[in-house]
Amino acid sequence: MGDALPVWMEAGLWGLLVGGALVLGSLVAWFARVPQAVVAAVMAFGSGVLISAVAFDLMEQAAEIGGLLPAAVGFVGGALAYVAANAALARRGARHRKRSEDQQPSESEQAGSGRAIAVGALLDGIPESVVLGLGLLASGSVSVPVLAAVFISNVPEGLSSAAGMKRSGRSAGYVFGVCGGIAVWSPTR
Repeated sequence: MGDALPVWMEAGLWGLLVGGALVLGSLVAWFARVPQAVVAAVMAFGSGVLISAVAFDLMEQAAEIGGLLPAAVGFVGGALAYVAANAALARRGARHRKRSEDQQPSESEQAGSGRAIAVGALLDGIPESVVLGLGLLASGSVSVPVLAAVFISNVPEGLSSAAGMKRSGRSAGYVFGVCGGIAVWSPTR
């Protein structure tokens, strides 16, 4: 996209693209019954791609720019913050937000679980958008491996969470509202 758009707009569009993968996964889950083995394989692949992009692309850049100790402290600090937020959401009904089986509680089974699922999915999307935006600011372009990794990992995330929300009785409006809202809201942060 280069110089044709302001950097903030380009970052937002890249974030919207990778967030749109959640909606893509949700569409597949809503209209097709995907076998658990396929969901598990796609999720494992997406996780592996995302971990390798973090390990080989982002950590290397962070260590080169700021030094190994600050990069390691930031990595561990970010992981701890994510784990703490994830644990807090799990206590409020979002423990199984990415499960495609019937483990997600419905709103009648646990009040506030719908909001917790939405906030939990947003928790996953914000760091991805930040990484894409910072990469764009630092180098003037988006890292293709990171972009691909985030996109690939978001498809099964949308697929599994939408399948679980559908099985727990949530409406199409709710499911696509959550996934679409996250796709739009994450890159604006």
